Amino acid sequence: MQWHNEQVILANLDVLSESHAVEELYAREAQLKEIGICLRPITEGKKPMNAWLHGKPGAGKTATARWLLKKLKSEAGIRGIYVNCWENPTFFSVLDCIARELRMLGAEKLSTSFKLDRLKKHLSNDRLVIVLDEIDQSPPKERNAILYNLHDLPGVGLVCVCNSEHVYFDLEERVQSRLNPFRIFFEQYSPEELFKILDRRAQYALALGAYSEQLLRTIAGLADGDARIAIQTLKNAAYLAENDNHEKIRKHHVHRAWNSAKDLKKVFLLRKLTDHHCLLYELIAKNGGILSGDLWRLYLKTCRATRTKPIAVRTYSQYCNKLVELGLVQAKRAAIQGKVRKFSTIQ
Repeated sequence: MQWHNEQVILANLDVLSESHAVEELYAREAQLKEIGICLRPITEGKKPMNAWLHGKPGAGKTATARWLLKKLKSEAGIRGIYVNCWENPTFFSVLDCIARELRMLGAEKLSTSFKLDRLKKHLSNDRLVIVLDEIDQSPPKERNAILYNLHDLPGVGLVCVCNSEHVYFDLEERVQSRLNPFRIFFEQYSPEELFKILDRRAQYALALGAYSEQLLRTIAGLADGDARIAIQTLKNAAYLAENDNHEKIRKHHVHRAWNSAKDLKKVFLLRKLTDHHCLLYELIAKNGGILSGDLWRLYLKTCRATRTKPIAVRTYSQYCNKLVELGLVQAKRAAIQGKVRKFSTIQ
């Protein structure tokens, strides 16, 4: 077995990782301006507006939020904390994450109210921006508690990140009225914008001469506006070229890498969803072109067979919409009367 490749294409793997902190953002000037309007009051010692960043996966929401925290710290001296709500889905775990980041003494007790009280005292004369990434991954009850209580903290601004603004409208009315965020949409990247992102990453990550402009443009075209897919495809293609002991990444490496990246994205997204989301996706995958009413009946039949408590009709519609928003499923108006939709998976 060969453990070392003679050809080294990946000179700096970290630059192609999802956690890499970019130095500059492309094609997000409008969004940055709107977020800046929301947070400007905190630089003047006032309570800022909250922001709600939404858009499809890979549209740069998380990268923009992380970049913003870095700039607030370096240019305005404002502290920022990033919390991933998929990894910290409960109000307690979010508070615990914030307490650890702030290195708060005496906040070790396993009590939500105690941690919240300590946090209020800690921030009584301070300013803080909290990014709540993937806020839609917190259960509804926990999500309401997180947003309701964190909004009340003195000198704190919230930047919520998720795929859809519908999550905001599903909050309790009292939470909606308190939070009242400025909703900022992130459209998907154009092929030219993705090319610029890839070109910048490739300059720092790959060996000189290991790729061509046309190769990066091919990846940008395949990625369909998703920066994560584009970067993952470039990284996978570099791995494949290295394993083949090639000096350059070839076109066939790109197409193999793209198929792999697509599959990884699907697995990644489904892992974040509930069992009912996954069941609906599985039923749609097995019954391509299924009508919404037929899908509902098949779902109920499957739940009865597996002795699983089904979700309500309204929740069923929300879950189907979620699969569409994530790009896992496409919905088309059926050629029959009424608001019937036809679902099929996206390959």
